[in-house]
Amino acid sequence: MADIRKNGTDNDATDQSTGNKFPIQTQLIDSRHIRDPTHLVLLLNDEYGNGNYEVEMRHNYFTIRAPGKLQWSQVSARCR
Repeated sequence: MADIRKNGTDNDATDQSTGNKFPIQTQLIDSRHIRDPTHLVLLLNDEYGNGNYEVEMRHNYFTIRAPGKLQWSQVSARCR
């Protein structure tokens, strides 16, 4: 799991590389749409930087907490 720190609310976190605060958004992606979770991690690293998101798998869904939401076209192109 990536290293982000919550700032007392569910809506804020601190970027560990810059110290900047940003709002967190939660996104669920059905695991059937992800062939290889490594590709999802690479996409998240490219979009948000290493350490600026959290991702976990529960009940066949990836739960992503990050500064923004991924577009379906990004997930489809890189993870399917």
